[in-house]
Amino acid sequence: MLLTAVILLTYFAVVVVLGQNGYLSDPLYAPIAIALAASFSLGARYVLEERERRKVEAIFGHYVDPRIARQLAASKSIDEIISRGERRDLTMLFVDIRGFTAMSEAMHAEDVLAVVQEYLEEMSALIFKWDGTIDKYVGDEIVAIWNAPVEQRDHALLALRCAYDLVNQAPALLARLAAKRLPPISWGVGINTGPAVVGNMGSKDRLQYTALGDTVNTASRFCGAAEAFTVIIGQPTFDACAEFVAVDQVPGIQLKGKSAETFRMFRVSAIRQDASSPWVPFPTEAAMSAYSAQKR
Repeated sequence: MLLTAVILLTYFAVVVVLGQNGYLSDPLYAPIAIALAASFSLGARYVLEERERRKVEAIFGHYVDPRIARQLAASKSIDEIISRGERRDLTMLFVDIRGFTAMSEAMHAEDVLAVVQEYLEEMSALIFKWDGTIDKYVGDEIVAIWNAPVEQRDHALLALRCAYDLVNQAPALLARLAAKRLPPISWGVGINTGPAVVGNMGSKDRLQYTALGDTVNTASRFCGAAEAFTVIIGQPTFDACAEFVAVDQVPGIQLKGKSAETFRMFRVSAIRQDASSPWVPFPTEAAMSAYSAQKR
């Protein structure tokens, strides 16, 4: 717009000079043409930017809360998103149903899908509530990321508060399953914090926003080691949230490829709002009671 104004002022100055020297020119024709050209340019730019925004929202719409998708759309182009991976500290959360593969073999297909759908919808909504990003669904397993694609200073604590809700909402979810005459389920959670490579991988037609690295693999192993309605975390996650979380060290669990002597794992036992707040026990017992009542 500034350039258009400069061109118009220059044109009118030239018209005045030509008029003073006996030359006649139309004072409106060129300004109208310039204004129309500028309007067309602005319109085309808006269309292109809107197209970029829609592409970004389409890529991230299924992974993150709509608020984060709109924030990304306003700040990044499609080329920036698909062309760059980056290494940064992430907090990874894995959650999956205990023993569901064996249980599903004895169920009707429609019941398997109904159980998984109820579970995935509840867990996904809670992850979005705590500003997590859905990396992927693998059967009944959900993989979630914090601190990507947008930076989150307290990403480890956000993941832990999310994990609390994942367990705390178990009685409500189990009640909904019972109301539909579906069997009860239980799930475990693993969380790990550390460096990983994150970005969109694939083609422009089919992209997957995901994270790669040892931090991710270790979080998956924590999830596998977690008992029903418990949360297992690693030392880096505990260090980042030590003021807000109480833990019990998990003894005698050997992770494949990890040293039991140097690699510490913890079971979360309580959490609190801030350093002066009372401790709130993790709701494992209430979740197990609801599960056991429906198993009878």
